[in-house]
Amino acid sequence: MAIIGCLYLLISMLLNIFTDFSYEQSIMPFSKQISYIAEVTAFILCALTFFFYNKHNIYYSALEILTFSYLYSGRLYSALLLTSILFILMLFDNRLSSKLRLGLYLTFEFLKLILVVPYGAKSFFEYIGISLFSLCTIGCINLLFRHAYDKKEASPVSLDVYRFSERQKDCIKEIVVNNTTIKALAINHKVSESAIKKDLSHIYTVLGITGKADLKALFIGYEF
Repeated sequence: MAIIGCLYLLISMLLNIFTDFSYEQSIMPFSKQISYIAEVTAFILCALTFFFYNKHNIYYSALEILTFSYLYSGRLYSALLLTSILFILMLFDNRLSSKLRLGLYLTFEFLKLILVVPYGAKSFFEYIGISLFSLCTIGCINLLFRHAYDKKEASPVSLDVYRFSERQKDCIKEIVVNNTTIKALAINHKVSESAIKKDLSHIYTVLGITGKADLKALFIGYEF
C-alpha cells in the first residue's frame, strides 16, 4: 500500500507542477497551496513507512491528511474513496476495536462533514449518503466475514494444541495483532524471508486455512 500511495502522490504532484493539472473545484482560499502541502506531507509519511514497518498509524495519517485536503479543495468523490480505503484497512487491522480509537475516528469523520458544508446542501447530503452507504456496506461484509468464522469454529481456538515453534507462534501473533509483513518478520527474527514463508505455509497447512486474512479471522478476540 505504501508503494501504491507513493506512486500515486508522485504522479499527482508532477501533473500539478508541469501541466497545471487539477481537479480542484474549491471555493476555499489557498486551496491549491494547501493541496500541494498535503500531497508533499502525505508523500513523506508514505516514504517513512518503508523504514517503520510496524507503525501503521503513519500510513493512516497520510491518508487522513490527503482526505482533508481533498475535501477542502472540493474533490469530494476522491475524499470518499480514500475514506472507504482507510475504513477497510482499519477493519482488517482491528484498529476500531477500542472506544478511544473509534471515538477518534468518528471525530475525524465529523470534521470532514464540516468541510463539506460550504459546498451547499446538495453536496453535503450527497456526501453523507454515499459515505454512510459505503461504510455500512463494508461494515456488513466485515460482520458476515466474522460470523462465518465464528460459526466455523464453535470452540475457542488455542495455540497450545498445536506444535508450533516459538517463532511460528510469534508470527501468528504479529500478523493478527499488528498485520506485520513477511519482510518485517524476517528482520525481527533475523532470518530470511523464505524461512518466514515456510513457517507461514506450515501454519496455514496445520490450521487448514489459505492465507493471512483467514488467519486473522480465525484468531479474532484471541488473547495472546
